[in-house]
Amino acid sequence: MKNLFIIGAFVFLLGQSNAQSVYKIASLNEDDTMEVHEVILPDPPMAAPSDVSPDPFLTYGQPAYFIKNQRGLALADLDGDGLEDMIFGINDTLYARKGNGEFLFKKKFNKPILMPVAVADMDNDGLPDIILNYGHSSSQGGGVTLLDHEGNEFPGFPVAVGKQMSSALAVSDLDGDGIFEIVTAERTYPTGLLHILKIDGSPYSSDWPVTLATVPAATPSIGDINNDGVKDIVMMSYSEMNAFNLDGTQLAGFPVSETGVSYSYQSPILVDLDGDGTLEIVGANHGDNSRYFVMKSDGSFMDGWPYNLPSWTYAPPTVADVDDNGSYEIFMGYPSMSFNGEELPAMYGFEPDGSLLDGFPIMKEGGNESVVSIADVNNDGVMDLVFGSNMTDADGYGFVHAYAVDGSGQADGFPLRPIGFTYMNGSVLGDVDGDGQLDLTALSYSSFSPSGVDSIYINTYNLGVPYDPEKILRSGYKGSNTRDGLISAIQMGTSDVFTNQIQIYPNPSKGILNIRLEKEPKDFGLTVLDMTGRKVYSDTGIKNQKLLNYDLSSLPKGVYLIYVKADRQNTAVKWIRK
Repeated sequence: MKNLFIIGAFVFLLGQSNAQSVYKIASLNEDDTMEVHEVILPDPPMAAPSDVSPDPFLTYGQPAYFIKNQRGLALADLDGDGLEDMIFGINDTLYARKGNGEFLFKKKFNKPILMPVAVADMDNDGLPDIILNYGHSSSQGGGVTLLDHEGNEFPGFPVAVGKQMSSALAVSDLDGDGIFEIVTAERTYPTGLLHILKIDGSPYSSDWPVTLATVPAATPSIGDINNDGVKDIVMMSYSEMNAFNLDGTQLAGFPVSETGVSYSYQSPILVDLDGDGTLEIVGANHGDNSRYFVMKSDGSFMDGWPYNLPSWTYAPPTVADVDDNGSYEIFMGYPSMSFNGEELPAMYGFEPDGSLLDGFPIMKEGGNESVVSIADVNNDGVMDLVFGSNMTDADGYGFVHAYAVDGSGQADGFPLRPIGFTYMNGSVLGDVDGDGQLDLTALSYSSFSPSGVDSIYINTYNLGVPYDPEKILRSGYKGSNTRDGLISAIQMGTSDVFTNQIQIYPNPSKGILNIRLEKEPKDFGLTVLDMTGRKVYSDTGIKNQKLLNYDLSSLPKGVYLIYVKADRQNTAVKWIRK
């Protein structure tokens, strides 16, 4: 079981040669400690920071406690100026910072903030809100809070909990009323509690919280995994995979428990891999039976899975259709550690059937358990996997890598070399300064002494290519600011959509949206969401025509998600309002 991250220093001297360099490798142990191994590598092909990466144009750092921030930060436009702001926690303070270095606010809590916040329009007022857990050790307790875009707490918050909050939370509109709910887990030892909170801080119903058989450390994921029209909550505890109905009961086939199989920080992704309308659960196990898995909505494994590993992993999965061919790819990091310069697997890529993608695993020195973002970082038309490393050099400079998904290698200009470990964290992508160029912002931390002195760093780099949100498939922890882990079957292109049953056009458009159906539907639903997950338009009911016309020109220019249900046919598409 993992509680605190405590720095220990261990030195491994591996022989001398004429060309050697000192590096440090971080790892987590089974006894709740974090080791930093100092290694001497012969002729490592790793360039110095000045030889590879540009200097970050925006930096920020603060001393931190021995407790490590995990899984990175968030980007969201809080002040409505059209630019994304950086939202992150250091120690017990939440920061909201603009791309020019100005702080929108700083809000201090009496407990540490370990995990990235969620951002969504919780109350459907057209403005983004910030949701976060805080608190870590069982002696401190913790809490959940909901803030508006200026950092003010909603009535009813914070909600205090008795024990620690060492995982992130997820938000979703569970009952379809346009108002989001908060789903989060509390580590109570030896069991855990799974909470659903409304935006007034009260429990979702008398059925909540529910007790988990063992301690939770993962972030919940939310989606209708059995396709019954109602969202479900997938939650891992140390010994079980759980899938809950909204009344607190478990779905058929759950919980799933296997001897010697453990679940922890690898929060799952929910996605329909085989096109049958139900969602698969994509994740990883640690412990004596470490592996990657794809679990079906009844608790059984999908054919071709699991994929067994030789040692532990805490890597969260990332899933996307990287080549826009209608089939998803699965990417999983691995914390391989070479103490002699040998290149070992650091990133696996899979087809849905469990077979390896061409060019995978990615072999390199230094492993990876960080968040994986997916974007075309060099504007060459090929998506890249952006991830961190468990290594730094002797001066404490770490790595942010970007490898092409086609197996052709690392993008020019990478790895970036921020100060500190990017281990267990990740990068987010956007244009934070409004110059039209793609920026990458990474959270990293140093490990200065066994006493727990540390520093947290936020570094932002200009990647020198045009910013195009269409070329960012996944950004940050669990791929989106809701942290719900749900990947909908959304057609990601910006062209008209024509299926056998539903046609959606034109795309892009200046606001006119046409939906042509094969027959007059008895059960019809149209939902339009903005990129924060806020419902901005909807239409339902029995329709007596096959062609439906909508004027959405009142919506601001931008990218939206269009969901259409016509009887038993469902289509989702990314739509651009020009």
